[in-house]
Amino acid sequence: AGRMKYEKKEQLISHETIYKYIYSYDGQKLKLYESLMYARPKRQLKFSRRKRVVPDIYKIHNRPDYINTRQEFGHFEGDLTFFKGSRNGNLSVVVERLSRKAFIVKNDNKRSVSVMLNLLNIKNKIPNNFMKSITFDNGGEFAQFGLLTMTGTHVFFCDPGAPYQKGQVERTNAILHKYIKKKSNFLSISDSIVTNATEKLNN
Repeated sequence: AGRMKYEKKEQLISHETIYKYIYSYDGQKLKLYESLMYARPKRQLKFSRRKRVVPDIYKIHNRPDYINTRQEFGHFEGDLTFFKGSRNGNLSVVVERLSRKAFIVKNDNKRSVSVMLNLLNIKNKIPNNFMKSITFDNGGEFAQFGLLTMTGTHVFFCDPGAPYQKGQVERTNAILHKYIKKKSNFLSISDSIVTNATEKLNN
């Protein structure tokens, strides 16, 4: 769509029309969605996720500049990634912004308390509990972030619909799916598979 505008074609097409065709019956038969960045077989609508009101103190715009410019070790980004075979099971992916070191753990469900307890387990594996801050999106899975702040970790949240504000973990997820395919059945993802994928990401 952008190329046609740039080349000043007489007949133009919008990106929305392209997406509609990709996810139409004919587009699905051709598996055109596999050419998209996230290769989702079903479209995720922009406003389909539940929105939460985040107090200003926790918004990413209040994250100190020394975190933004990666001047200090200990500042992380976190996200969940889901697979086939389970609507609830997922992997927590946590990445340190300066070193790009990744930590991954399985979650059997997406309840916020469970997710946060597993993130605390990750924090305990980091030398000296050196998780100074972590940045999430606005998913309800992170609603119980107070469990982290109680241990001294500062928590920040991206703006709604702005996952690029935690681009490091988004990129890490994309690379992770080279080693654990997005269409993998979650029930078949063992701890050893997760450990192996983590080692490949980090080494």
